[in-house]
Amino acid sequence: MQDAARAACVSHSFLCSWRCYPNLIFTEETMCSKENLRKRTVGSNGIQDYNNNIHHVLTNHSGAGVRKFRLEYHVPYDAKSYHRLSSWLQIAVTPSIEELNLVVWPKETTFISQKRKKKATFNFPITLLSDMCKGSIQHLHLANVDLHPTFQLGLRTLKSLHLHGVNITGDELGCLLSNSFALAHLRLQYCHDLIRLEIPCLLQRLRFLEVLECSLQVLEINAPNISRSRLLDFNVKLSLGKSRKMKYLMLNNSCVISYAIDNLPSCAPKVETLTIHSSYEIINAPVASGRFCHLKILIIYFFGFHSHRDYDYLSLVSFFDASPLLEKFVLFVSPVQSKYDWFEGDPTSLRQMSEHRHRNLKSVKISSFCPQKSMVELARHILENATSLECLTLDTTPASYRCSGDILDRQCPPLETECIRDAHKSLLAVRTYIDGKVPSTVKLNLIGPCTRCYAL
Repeated sequence: MQDAARAACVSHSFLCSWRCYPNLIFTEETMCSKENLRKRTVGSNGIQDYNNNIHHVLTNHSGAGVRKFRLEYHVPYDAKSYHRLSSWLQIAVTPSIEELNLVVWPKETTFISQKRKKKATFNFPITLLSDMCKGSIQHLHLANVDLHPTFQLGLRTLKSLHLHGVNITGDELGCLLSNSFALAHLRLQYCHDLIRLEIPCLLQRLRFLEVLECSLQVLEINAPNISRSRLLDFNVKLSLGKSRKMKYLMLNNSCVISYAIDNLPSCAPKVETLTIHSSYEIINAPVASGRFCHLKILIIYFFGFHSHRDYDYLSLVSFFDASPLLEKFVLFVSPVQSKYDWFEGDPTSLRQMSEHRHRNLKSVKISSFCPQKSMVELARHILENATSLECLTLDTTPASYRCSGDILDRQCPPLETECIRDAHKSLLAVRTYIDGKVPSTVKLNLIGPCTRCYAL
């Protein structure tokens, strides 16, 4: 009887503490059985149980003292409205909440392709932000919802904002960000209603900005203290203003190499790491009009079926010339582009640019290397003019990862037979045109197709 009495006291104390528990996290990891978790989906039969469990917890919670609320909501297949979700938010979003993370998985499928435009049907109640938590909310993450503020919210304590697949316009985002002077981290992904976006100079504390595939036409960045930025959106008219503290910058666009050489030395003069994803280049890299006085790492990706087949890779030397402190260079070329114009001829016909010197370049890697004439010329130029070069890696395959020899069940990604044969031809070209130019102080890493996974 004494043990039973003690257990009853402990249970009563636990029940009281649970009703005021500050961190509520409802995800597949916390609410699903291990069997469903292994399938990475709640499943049509489990959605009702999943939501019922959440409902039981929230209706027994007092709603007081909630600081962190994270919810992955799977819409039931027979649902006609989102009244249950709205009631949960009314319970959890209180004047003391600091972090709100809501992900809505639509009815038609549990997981939707990120690249497909989502039509969210849940209209997130703006009053929760304006009336209940505008003085406490610090982190806000919303996915697959509608968000349509029509007035300035004044979220003065907001530090990070992540919108993923959210239907919101540029003006509505301006209302959301109005007076958010503490904002330091802004991430916008797959928000296709954003056509024109301006990041105002009033966001003095903004340090990180990511804009990923939002169908933007115009992006203007005036926040002065951004140090890290990822701008992965095609065909956008980009204006960086005077981003004097930008150190890490990633750009994804067409003709972005030319844009970077022409504009970044003046608008982002302190960039140290520059990553470029180029889908199409009309002209070769122009002569730089300014200097990247702080650039140390340059990474260039050529992607897409529309890349220029006659692109002159040797013209990238102008990037090296404009970057006196450059230490690392990585070039990835899509296999579609690398097929064209393979060089087979007299090595004396290859161009030389001996007047250029790159005194700090130490590491160079070229993936999907092929004996295209200008690419062979670029590799030879680096070997002859990078006086501090320590390592040159030429990977003749487009593999993003490779198997590990001590793990029998792991394999390299599949490659077509033609791609494997081309890689072997590239190996032969390296031995013919490049091997003889490698100084004794430089380590040449020549990577071919995996002999275990790709047997011709």
